[in-house]
Amino acid sequence: MRRSFLILHPSFLILIWGCTALCAQQPDSVVALPEVEAIEAAPETLLEEPEEAYYQPPYTPPPARPVAMRTLEEQQWAKAASGLDYSKDVPKPKKEEPEKPTNPVNPFDWGGMASWLGQMLQVLAIMAAIAGIAYAIYHSMNAPRNRQIARDGVEITVDNVEQYIHETDLERFLREALTAGNYPLAIRLYYLQVIKQLSESGAIRWSREKTNRDYLRETRTHRSAAEFRATTRIYERVWYGNQPLDATAFQQLEPEFKNLLTRI
Repeated sequence: MRRSFLILHPSFLILIWGCTALCAQQPDSVVALPEVEAIEAAPETLLEEPEEAYYQPPYTPPPARPVAMRTLEEQQWAKAASGLDYSKDVPKPKKEEPEKPTNPVNPFDWGGMASWLGQMLQVLAIMAAIAGIAYAIYHSMNAPRNRQIARDGVEITVDNVEQYIHETDLERFLREALTAGNYPLAIRLYYLQVIKQLSESGAIRWSREKTNRDYLRETRTHRSAAEFRATTRIYERVWYGNQPLDATAFQQLEPEFKNLLTRI
């Protein structure tokens, strides 16, 4: 059966041979590369469109319709609003909290306290100065006019007059003693005047530690040595011996002291 099919169909074999020969002669014609490139490039050209295709005109809203005004009677509004409580919808105002100071205030202001203390001290110092000046003026006005102050600030009186013999106005104290009738004190003041003049003339060297005997030894060769010795006895008898002395006796002794003072 197979042999009879090949013999009876020779045209079929011829057709197969012809197709094979045709494919062998034109092998490059099967693939067309240029057409593939054209197909791939086509989408890029199709995507490019002119800019005018995207232009869109601005939106213009339609004209607004006029608002119709409706009148509402007062009774209708009162009826509609009755029973409505809007207080629940109103938010309650927040309580304002006091601002806290950034720098807490120090309860002990040392700077202000020091400034106040300085001012008080200045006021007290001024008041003390005024009081001191007032006291000095009052004391000077009430002090006796014959008051005398030594170089060391001590007030010279009858009790310390011998210590400040060169700084004292012995004549003033003598007048006061005679006015008061204190004749023994007057004799002492006369004798101190004699010592003062002997010291100022250089006949003796005065010192608080020296005695009358020391001054008598220094004046042994002095021209008034005899008179000085006599007045020394009178002074010691009256002042240290407590001899009573009245005005009459004083008038008898006073010339001897005056004569000695004129001869020194």
